[in-house]
Order: sequence, then structure tokens, then C-alpha cells
Amino acid sequence: MKANSILYYPHIEFQNEAWVKSSLLLWDHVYRIVPEDYTPIDSDEIKALVDADLVRSIKLDDKDREETFDEFLRLCDKLDNRLPAGLIPSEEERIHPDKIDNRLYPYLDLIGEHFIDDFRWLHLSKELARGYMFKLSQVVARIRNLNRGTDDLDAWSITPFFCENANFGEFLQDPDANGFFCSVTLEDVVPENIGGVSSHDLISFVNNRKDERKLLREKFNDFTSHLAMISNLNHAGQIEMDFVNELMESKEEYRKSMDKWKDIPALAISTGVPVSLTTLGTLSSIQGNPFSLLRIAGSLVMGAICSYADFYRAKKRRDPSYSSYLIGVDKLCKNVRGESYTRLEEFIND
Repeated sequence: MKANSILYYPHIEFQNEAWVKSSLLLWDHVYRIVPEDYTPIDSDEIKALVDADLVRSIKLDDKDREETFDEFLRLCDKLDNRLPAGLIPSEEERIHPDKIDNRLYPYLDLIGEHFIDDFRWLHLSKELARGYMFKLSQVVARIRNLNRGTDDLDAWSITPFFCENANFGEFLQDPDANGFFCSVTLEDVVPENIGGVSSHDLISFVNNRKDERKLLREKFNDFTSHLAMISNLNHAGQIEMDFVNELMESKEEYRKSMDKWKDIPALAISTGVPVSLTTLGTLSSIQGNPFSLLRIAGSLVMGAICSYADFYRAKKRRDPSYSSYLIGVDKLCKNVRGESYTRLEEFIND
């Protein structure tokens, strides 16, 4: 079953009301991970969306913590003495005890400097804590069949390192690689003034336009899912005729459904997906440069961010938790490919 809702990461509190409202223009619910004894500090607008059951909290259980522990330890074992620059300890950050599997504690001496305070909060380096929380969001999304989303370009840019289990070399842009992690951006989707729309009006739209929202969401997912799986040259050529046209049609119907918002300038939504060199070369009019920006249709743009070390492994293990969406509520998506590469490169090699 296709994911119909989205998990917010990497924070508990939403950093931007516009992101929440933008997400609800596409997904049925926005979820967030909230510890058992913690009450989020929300604005009145967010509280209204909570009361309408559009924003929901996830309380972690043992399965969440156990699988996060297993995957985080595997990542740490894989990195061994090759920690990326962005995970080298500096200042501290804390993790709520509700988010930690008890088996983690005996391994902490192997992971890095830490201490546990009187309230059982774990204090790790900010970088390692961030890595653990990215793994937690991935596990929670997979177990519950959720997509993941953020309004944080830095978080979105380094997420591939964790969801792809460090499947990148130090030379991130190898033009001869078999496959690439690409950004796929659908432009002109979210009204740029959505943050000023009242929760009451948003709830009305969400309830009345379920079909249009679902169609656009699923067509975007269909397109990116097929991109991730294609390895045949002839089949790659069918992408433009079939999936792209259907996606553009669904976007047009979606924009029409917005009534009073349809003529307002709109922002973009981006996701990341593994794409083979064969597919990228077939779709691109610029042969031999996978890192050039490619406009497939009027408002559909894609481009390679970085190269995989092992593309077969990247393509083989796809699941909904690998999908991470960036919604450009602050016009972040104007140059997603370039900005994301810079942030990922600094995270790994700076």
C-alpha cells in the first residue's frame, strides 16, 4: 500500500507552520515523534490542526527502539575509522530516554563521548545524536509505511548518507559511476503564501479535495519509483511518454482544485531517488554529464547530486522510508541540486 502520510523530522516542534500546511496539501496526515511525557510547544494554528486530527503524534514502542539500535550500530560498524566530518564530535546534544533502546548504553563507549544525566537523558555529541535521530525517523517511517519530510535543507541534504548506509565515496561526483542519487523537483505545487492561510480554510480544502491530492501524490511517487528501478535503456525512453505526462496532468488538475489559490505563484517539492547512468543518459539531452540540470517537462526538473559507490545495493533496497521530501516553503528549492551537494560534501569531507 502506498504511503498516504508523512513523518516530520528531525525535530519535535515544527520550525515552520507553512511547512505543515504545505504538507497537508498533499498528504493526509503529518506525523511527528513525541516522547511519552513530553508536550510539544505549538502555536494556535498547529493546535487547530492537531484538534482536526491532521497532525498526529507517534509514541515509540520497543520495536522502534530495537530496530533503530540495530541499524545505528550497523552504520557505526560500517564507518569504523572512516567517520564523515559531520559526525566528528563537537558540542553536545541530548536524546530523550524514550527514544533509546537499553541495549545501546553498553556500546556508547565504542561510539563516542557521552554521559547520562539525572533525568536519564543521553548526552552525545551533536553530530552523533543527529545520526541516531535520522536512523530513528527512517525506522519509524518504514514500520508505519510513511514518507518522511522536512523543511530543513541541511537535514534533507545529509539524509541520504544515513538512509543509504554511507554508500558514497569521498569523491562524490564521479561521472563514470553506474548510478547517482538525484534530486527530482516538481515545481509550482505549493502556494507561496500558504503560511498565511488559516487552519480553518486549510481543513476545508483538505476535506474537500482528497481525490486531487491523492492523485498528484501517487503520480509523483509512481514516477520516482520507476526511475529508481529502471535499468533497461528502451524502457527508460518510455518515461517521458507515460509517467511524466500523467504526472503533469495530475498536477494541472490539482492546481485547478485550489480555487482561490490556483493563480498564486507556487513553490516546489523535491525528493531524492537513485537513478542509473543508463536512465539519466537516456532522459538527458546533454550526454556525458550526469551532473547537469535536466528539465524533463515544463515543471519537472532533476539532476544528479552525488555518485553511489555501489549502485546495485542502492537500487535493491528501496522502501517507503527511503523517500524524503523537501518542501520549499522558503524558496529553498530554487537550486536544490547544487545546494544539497555542497552540504553533503561538507558533511562527508569538510
